[in-house]
Amino acid sequence: MPSSDRSLERTHGIITGDRETTVVAPDDHPENNKSENEEFAKSQNIMSDEQKTQHRRLSEPEKPGRYRSLSNDRSKSSLSLSKKDFRRSQSSNEKSQCSSFPDVRLSKSEDVRGINKAEKKLDKYGFIVNMDSNGHVYEDGTEDPVPTVTQTKTFARRERRWTGMMQSWDMTSRRRKLLSKQLRKGIPETLRAKVWTLLGNVPRLQKESKDTFEGLVRKNLSSSAVKPEIEGALLMRSESLVNSPSFKVTQETIERDIHRTYPRHNMFHDTLSDDEDDDDDFLECLHDDDVSSILAELEQPSESHEDVAIKKFRDAKGGQAALRRVLRAYSVYDRDVGYCQGMNFIAGMFLTFISEEEAFWLLVFVMNEKPCRMRGLFGEGMKETHQVLYIAEKLTYQFLPKLAKHMEQQSIHITMYATQWLLTLYTSSFQFDLVTRVWDCFLAEGWKVVYRVMLALLQNSQSTLLTLSFEDILAHFRDLPKITNGNNIIEIALKIPLRRRHIVKHQKEYARQAN
Repeated sequence: MPSSDRSLERTHGIITGDRETTVVAPDDHPENNKSENEEFAKSQNIMSDEQKTQHRRLSEPEKPGRYRSLSNDRSKSSLSLSKKDFRRSQSSNEKSQCSSFPDVRLSKSEDVRGINKAEKKLDKYGFIVNMDSNGHVYEDGTEDPVPTVTQTKTFARRERRWTGMMQSWDMTSRRRKLLSKQLRKGIPETLRAKVWTLLGNVPRLQKESKDTFEGLVRKNLSSSAVKPEIEGALLMRSESLVNSPSFKVTQETIERDIHRTYPRHNMFHDTLSDDEDDDDDFLECLHDDDVSSILAELEQPSESHEDVAIKKFRDAKGGQAALRRVLRAYSVYDRDVGYCQGMNFIAGMFLTFISEEEAFWLLVFVMNEKPCRMRGLFGEGMKETHQVLYIAEKLTYQFLPKLAKHMEQQSIHITMYATQWLLTLYTSSFQFDLVTRVWDCFLAEGWKVVYRVMLALLQNSQSTLLTLSFEDILAHFRDLPKITNGNNIIEIALKIPLRRRHIVKHQKEYARQAN
């Protein structure tokens, strides 16, 4: 950098490089009275105790063996500092003295570390509200507002009512109209987990099924389920399943989708623990003697590789590990369906409220039993997905004819915006204030509430959509989940005069056309 440019940069005591920001003290700082070259030369003659130890290790003859801890080049390079490293160490000491300058900026790597140290602020559903688009947590962030006195009294009254209903659940489940009325008001947050398991007959499924969740997890384990270092060590009884190409594709698809599931939720956000980082550092520092000792311990009789792998897979912590177990267990439970994209959001949403075993059996319920029966959406050919979209389109023409005609004129087909909504029942994109209210009703009433919410979303945006053209309409639908108030949409949805006979009518029309 030319001296004139350097003097300009020193106005606030910083010099900005291409790769990093190096803080430089002002001209009158005492450190600037020393010659940088003199300091650098001195540093070459000074060795720390740690460096001396490494130097002695290098001077000893090498022991024969398969493993080496550090290469000579790498060890030697640690004994001396380059000028670039020296300047960097000097600047880091000066940063603390120049922290009062407002224009001092961290380098990219330092900035990331600083952001991730910020405390996470969560909403009532566990989503991180102070996270940017790159997944970094920052200091600011708005939290859920404190409920008013009236809201608190209403919540307490509903809790008491639901507690009484749950105590006599056999009677409550038979009183369908009373149950639907209360569900449409919303299940209290503190009781939702328990009520969902009751609505989904989870206790009955656990008792009556010939399979257990843990047993299905064990059946699922294959070489793809564990780390590469023990690949091939598992001997599975159901080899025809785990070795089939379709099974391997299913596992790979699950693995890809797990990392896309609710990355902003606290349960699924941070999957790499500090312990795992420490393990990596430990392995890099192993010496010959250390490796020999570890290998000797491994030769002692211990649990089989299969038992170790199963235990490790079963006991893995974190939301992603739980979601992996649930989805893989279901792929074994229902081999015809296996896994299809979209199921990850449903199972992941369950996991934010209930245990992974309960989430598995609730997934079994919504996929296979009335009134939900979502299995056809994810089966071969996704035949029922086409039926659901057909019904949704017909209902749009029936209840919102002006908007439906405008969308047709703009060449906007329902598959362009509603497929994701209906296939995942709003779990993949909308906020949980809407998602939970939809599922409160869906578990007891079935598909009617799903169509009602779709119509409510369109009706609420109708005045805006009628003024937009093709590209702007699609942009509006992309932004819609972020600006939607779930409680308002539910209120609109419940006022739409949709009846079950309307749905049945269009189901029959679709069946005739399909035949």
